[in-house]
Amino acid sequence: MKQKLDSFLGKMEPALLALGFGFLGIYAFQVLAEPEQTLYEATSVAQAAIYVVFLADLVLRVIVAGRELTTLRGVLTFLKTNWLAIAAAMLPAFRAFRVFGALLVLRGFAPFLKTRASRVGLVVGVSLPLTLFTASIAILEAERGVAGSNINSFGDAIWWSVASVTTVGYGDRFPVTSDGRLAAGLLMVVGIGLFSALTALLAAWVLDGRVAEEEKEKAEHE
Repeated sequence: MKQKLDSFLGKMEPALLALGFGFLGIYAFQVLAEPEQTLYEATSVAQAAIYVVFLADLVLRVIVAGRELTTLRGVLTFLKTNWLAIAAAMLPAFRAFRVFGALLVLRGFAPFLKTRASRVGLVVGVSLPLTLFTASIAILEAERGVAGSNINSFGDAIWWSVASVTTVGYGDRFPVTSDGRLAAGLLMVVGIGLFSALTALLAAWVLDGRVAEEEKEKAEHE
C-alpha cells in the first residue's frame, strides 16, 4: 500500500506543477480582468478545487509517513522533507496570505531541488519572479480603488514590488490598507529570505568549486 501511494505521489508531481500555475493564473485573472460576479464565482470554484488537490496530496503524504510520525525524529524528518507541501497546502487558504499563492507553483518544482545548482536556478529563475508577480497581484487587489491609494494599476504594483523586495523603497508607491501593509511585510520578509538563500547557495557553490580545484591540483603534484 505504501509503495503504491509513493508511486502515485511521484506520478502526480507534473500535475501539481500544472495545477499550481492554474491556481495562480486564476488569481491573476480575477484581479487584472475584474470579471463579472458570475464568472468570478465560477473561477473561484475552480481555484478551490485546485486547492483541494494540494490538500489531498498532503494528506496522502501523512498517510505514507504513517507510524514514523509517532516519534519526534519522524516528525522532524517529515517536516524537513515536506515543508514546501505543507506551506503550499496551508498558507494560501487565508485571504490575507494570498501573496503566498506562488508556493503552489513552487510545490510543483520540489522534485527538481535535488542539487545545489537546481536550487540556485530555482531561486533566481522561478521563486523571485513568481514572488514579485504574486505580490503585485495581492497588493493591487488590496489597494485598487481605495481612498488615498497610490497603487491603482498593475504597473504601479510591479514597481512597488521590485522597490520593496530589493529594500530600495523609493516611497512613491506604498500601501495604505491593512491587507496591503500585511502583503508588504510578507514580501519584505520573503525577499530578504530569497536574497539570503541565494547568497548562501552561491557562496557554497564557489567554495565547493575551489575545494575541488585545490584537490585536483594537489593530486596532479603528487
